[in-house]
Amino acid sequence: MIVDLNLKDKKVLVIGAGVEATKRIKVLSKQGCQIIILSDSISEALYELDHDLRHPILIIKRKVEDINLFNDFDNIFLVLAATSDSELNEKIVIEAKKRNILSYNITNSLSGDIYFTSMINFDDVIQVSISTSGKSPLMSKLIRDRLEDTIKNIIGQKDIDNIKVQEFARQQVKRYIQDQEQRRKFLYSLIEDDNIQELILKKNIDKVKERIITTLGKWEGSKIE
Repeated sequence: MIVDLNLKDKKVLVIGAGVEATKRIKVLSKQGCQIIILSDSISEALYELDHDLRHPILIIKRKVEDINLFNDFDNIFLVLAATSDSELNEKIVIEAKKRNILSYNITNSLSGDIYFTSMINFDDVIQVSISTSGKSPLMSKLIRDRLEDTIKNIIGQKDIDNIKVQEFARQQVKRYIQDQEQRRKFLYSLIEDDNIQELILKKNIDKVKERIITTLGKWEGSKIE
């Protein structure tokens, strides 16, 4: 099942730091999680990664030979077994399952709990993922490349800005409207409001937010004091 995994503030342990591991770490570095990298050989690119200032990437230069490494860390949410040793990766995944830790196996993705999808990204707001459930990462990438230009012609900046507006509106609507159906009706009304959509096109987001607050105060379904 494809899900959008929330890793914010979670601890992610990456064991190994080769080329493929670095690709995964680059993706993780944008998720607001606490990344711990454990490897005897570290790619220079990892020292240059941008990351959430609240969670600097922790790099521990150390040779990993067995699964006792789990005893050195608490509250690990996800582990990436990314060494060049497929047998060690399998042992890491098995141990992670025993400890109820989500896992990813770089040498055998079918043995872990998650797969990294081929993603089309729009300003880190919209992500369209192509997945073969670990059966063929190569085909995922090829299909993504075929679809990317077509999808980018369908999804535009206005869609991205509307998402940002909806995020603000959803936060505010909970303060004003108790009924779930009324909340949904209000959020739909913003999409159908020509004046609001014109303001979004003009990038006048502050004015949009003012209109949202004003409209919420007058909304017929408003019940919360």
